[in-house]
Amino acid sequence: MKIKFVVLIAAFLAISLLLAGCASGLTASSWASVVADTQTAYLAGGSYVYAVNLANGTQVWRYPAKASANPFYAPPALTPDGQVIVGGFDHNLYSLNQQTGAQNWVFSLAHDRWYGGALVSGETIYAPNADYNLYALDLHGNLKWSFQADQSLWAAPVSDGQRIYFGTLGRKVYAVDASTGKQVWVQTVDGAVLGSPTLQSGGTLFVGTYAGSVVALDASTGRVRWSHPSSSSAWIWAGPALTDTALLAGDSTGLLYDLDPGTGTMRWHQTLNGAVIASPVSDGKSIVVGTEGGNLYYYDMTGSLVHTVSVSGNVYTTPVITGNIILVAPTGAPNVLVAYDQNGTQKWALPPAK
Repeated sequence: MKIKFVVLIAAFLAISLLLAGCASGLTASSWASVVADTQTAYLAGGSYVYAVNLANGTQVWRYPAKASANPFYAPPALTPDGQVIVGGFDHNLYSLNQQTGAQNWVFSLAHDRWYGGALVSGETIYAPNADYNLYALDLHGNLKWSFQADQSLWAAPVSDGQRIYFGTLGRKVYAVDASTGKQVWVQTVDGAVLGSPTLQSGGTLFVGTYAGSVVALDASTGRVRWSHPSSSSAWIWAGPALTDTALLAGDSTGLLYDLDPGTGTMRWHQTLNGAVIASPVSDGKSIVVGTEGGNLYYYDMTGSLVHTVSVSGNVYTTPVITGNIILVAPTGAPNVLVAYDQNGTQKWALPPAK
């Protein structure tokens, strides 16, 4: 399968470093990311952060007023008091007013780029940085604590309210105390963890690895419960997606599959037309997944194809389902954000700011 240049370079670096037992030189690719509430989508897309009206796709605001020389690609995060938290390539983490886009505060103690989005849990922002640190901030941007891991953090952590869970490029998965930042456990897996873990309410943590495995860990102890390896040539960039009954993952060979969350047994699989770089997304009734080949696939929960939509550009980030709209932020496309309905019909598209 042909893999586009940006991903091929990342793959080459990652494989070389992982074979050497180290991931310190792995280089991130850059693509836009989107989150949404019930009325507005928030897009980190290169030179700007955008707020977009979900009803019609019009721009509500963008930040900064003039194009930034240091782009934004980390997925935005929303706080309960109306902030948009987003990291930039200038090593700064920004808080923006959700309604106006005005800057509230800037956290500037990190030493590297922000690739992963922050997790907002209660009154705390947990922000992962490529400088090996997880930073815990209050809602005013003040540092509560920081935890230094073995390697870079490229994805948002998850939490059960008591602990924070995250993976690193050094093939480690950590659990730290949410209040103090003290390490609870660490587990080594078979490859770099570039995507966010997924946490099941029963106490199982699922991660995807660059060695091509989905690994289930006991959230209390870090013990490996099971590991499902993909083909020898595959790697998994994003974390798996969990529904009430399914654990969904995609890999670089274009394989989309559903695993039994309890045992890791594959229940069905489909081969798509390009690498699956982002996580699948599901509303519990249907599954949507994008590929590097430029398609958006709709499946039912049994793995049967419902329909396919051709997207102008590569789908490198996880689509967002909000209400009856599916949001896609394609790379290398004329529009930075596109909205589709559940039938795959385009509702609106946002061109980049000029």
